[in-house]
Amino acid sequence: MSDQSLAKPSAEPSDAFDERMRAEAAAAGRAALETALLRFTHEQRNAFWNAIGLYYSSRRHPGAEESAAQAVAAPAA
Repeated sequence: MSDQSLAKPSAEPSDAFDERMRAEAAAAGRAALETALLRFTHEQRNAFWNAIGLYYSSRRHPGAEESAAQAVAAPAA
């Protein structure tokens, strides 16, 4: 066999597959979380989501530095 016959296939299909798998896992996780939160009152669920929002807006979450760098790098609209 020649080296050309063993060439790697394009990475794009793999990236699309990985993205689809992440999206499916995120949707399944969100559905499981929503189901678990049904045992709480509407006010308690709102408080939970508010706390999540505060956590991510505080820039203490994993990836916060990356998000801040992207915001600085993005041109002002």
